[in-house]
Amino acid sequence: MSDNHKTRVFALGLDGATFDLIQPWAQAGKLPTLARLMSAGSWGVLRSVIPPVTMPAWASFITGLSPGNHGLYSFLQRKPGTYNMTPFNASYLQAPDIGSLLNRHGKRVALINVPATYPPKPLDGMVVTGLETPGQTVAYTHPAWLQEELHQRFDYEVERTEKYDPGQEKLFWRAVERVEQKRLEAVLWLMEQDAWDFFAVVFRGTDILGHAFWRFMDPTHPAHDPVLAQEYGDVLLRHYQKMDTAVAQIQAHLLPDDILLLMSDHGFGPIHRDVYIDNVLAQAGLLHMKQTAKARARQMLFQAGLTPHNMLRLLAWLRLRNLSRKLIPQNKRLAVSAGLLLYNSVDWSRTVAYPLGGAGQIFVNLQGREPEGIVESGVAYTAVCDEVERALLALRDPDTGNPVVARVWRKAEAYGTSALPDLPDLYIEWVNDQYTDMGGIGYGRGIFSEPIRGRSGGHTMRGIFLAHGPGIKQGYHVSDASLIDLAPTIMHLLGAPIPAQMDGKVLLDILAEPPTTVVYDDASMAPEAAVYVFSDTEQATIEKRLHDLGYV
Repeated sequence: MSDNHKTRVFALGLDGATFDLIQPWAQAGKLPTLARLMSAGSWGVLRSVIPPVTMPAWASFITGLSPGNHGLYSFLQRKPGTYNMTPFNASYLQAPDIGSLLNRHGKRVALINVPATYPPKPLDGMVVTGLETPGQTVAYTHPAWLQEELHQRFDYEVERTEKYDPGQEKLFWRAVERVEQKRLEAVLWLMEQDAWDFFAVVFRGTDILGHAFWRFMDPTHPAHDPVLAQEYGDVLLRHYQKMDTAVAQIQAHLLPDDILLLMSDHGFGPIHRDVYIDNVLAQAGLLHMKQTAKARARQMLFQAGLTPHNMLRLLAWLRLRNLSRKLIPQNKRLAVSAGLLLYNSVDWSRTVAYPLGGAGQIFVNLQGREPEGIVESGVAYTAVCDEVERALLALRDPDTGNPVVARVWRKAEAYGTSALPDLPDLYIEWVNDQYTDMGGIGYGRGIFSEPIRGRSGGHTMRGIFLAHGPGIKQGYHVSDASLIDLAPTIMHLLGAPIPAQMDGKVLLDILAEPPTTVVYDDASMAPEAAVYVFSDTEQATIEKRLHDLGYV
């Protein structure tokens, strides 16, 4: 172990964890480790980023920047010069990550299963990449020998390959638990293999199971099934209890002077409806379809019911989703799905706004940025944004009559005027985070439907933060913590100067004896790596994983 630095920091990420579940369970004695740490440390809600999506959120954790400045705004980005999408990876980050920054100051790091770290960088320390890793056969560790060691010792899996489908609950649940147990065993071993000053690991089961099993736990959910709830209603509790035990095991491997941070990239809650933003924009006269014979024929089939929404429902009803995966090659599945969409039927010469990204994100069809942009910057751009906002704020839930959209964020409002130009122009904040959008064009008819991607739970802005260790206040409730604050706080705890360009602040209020000054420097935050372009096979693997998770 490292003896060069008295204080080390271990950051344990529980993807999508929420105090909405943790607090009542901890108070009831069901999460004894988390209850103890909350009593003996500092904790509170951790504000996520806009949008509260896994990839941009974890990128903000490792850079201390908002998505407007690090550049990752979804799982997918537009291919240059087109309206098509391709998966993001770490090489698209417009800033160095915390591993690189700490290396500059002689700190050794370990980044394990942290999203936005593939391809692995040759850091001084260890890297095992996460969610965007395109399969088990690519190189996903640094140093390279570590990959075979993980395979031989633990049969390590980056992500489970099983997809959630109704009727497959037990198989899916066991798969998630299997992968997380292997990850825990690997982490406990890695903690003892090499010297480190900063160690970060992300466990994703809290997020994955939250998407699939929320409806079984929540009797108020529209899709709640009382019969299935008898068998699966406690799945989330049981998984949080496993993570509670995992936290205790990891803490037992720490040294007395180490600081433990627990955090999540976003919170979690119920999803009640999918919203088809493309149809909202079309009804408002902002998105138009071509009138060619081929485009009109496709639209007629769409209106007759040949939509991805209906096809997914039919396959689920016939229990043929798994068979379709066997019959259609992996690298063709997204193309088949795209063939059912109306995306290629959009008339870009008349369309001024369109949804893309799958997280309540809307682009203006801007001249000079979009390949067929028609909206001029300035007054015309602002007018389009105003029209989109009016259309969205007018949406009402068909059952309750209540508003669906709480706020429409302009890019400058969300990220400041220095935000990167290629990011979406508008972001939807849903009422109570209980709605989600499909992020494309031509998924279904109408404006609303039940969630069609197997998700009954979704992301909220309210993540978790907990700090415990020497010098941390005990029993202190943190009231103003943001995800972008963690990177500068970690650097401060490790005695490293903080780049002045970071968007986040040091959480000084968690310290028992706050310093009178915080040390900043003018270190470059320019991107360090050349862009890594996924091969067609790698892209298909990532897109399938994101599709199976219900993200695209």
